[in-house]
Amino acid sequence: MVLRPLGKPLQRRSPDVHENLMAAAQCLEAAMRRVLSGTGVEEVTAGGEFTLPAFRPTLFPGAVYGFAANLSQADLKALIDEARHRKLSRVSRLEDVHPIEGTLYPLYWGKDKHLGARPYQHLNDPRKTGAIRLSTYKALHGKPIACVSLVVSDYAAAERILRTAYPDMLKTSTKRQST
Repeated sequence: MVLRPLGKPLQRRSPDVHENLMAAAQCLEAAMRRVLSGTGVEEVTAGGEFTLPAFRPTLFPGAVYGFAANLSQADLKALIDEARHRKLSRVSRLEDVHPIEGTLYPLYWGKDKHLGARPYQHLNDPRKTGAIRLSTYKALHGKPIACVSLVVSDYAAAERILRTAYPDMLKTSTKRQST
């Protein structure tokens, strides 16, 4: 799936770019499952049960998600410099950043108590919402970004576990950015 702003034509990607993006998403998904296995946080079915009338029933237990991108050392440095300039970097030095695998770097780990809503908020530059604002980072323009979400039994613990295993680079902010 290629996301695009409404009203913009779909940009066709070469098969190589599509395959690399799928490989990145599959690598990210495998790493997330590997890290969470044996921690007591279980992947669960996205479903629930309730009786009407019900005020705000819990249909889903919540999810953990991650954004990652394949970055060269030059791209990685540019992203960290841009985030540091905004005071939104979780890392202070390039040497503190470690890939998940190969050149796939974790951009951000998050948790979502309402399945699917939260990752979308990070894509753009929303008002009054804490987000990483991926579209505003010039260092990421033109780079395929993988996003994977897993429905889990304890989304807060899952986020902490993933962040410990693969520290992410970007912080959220409620301040809008200009591109």
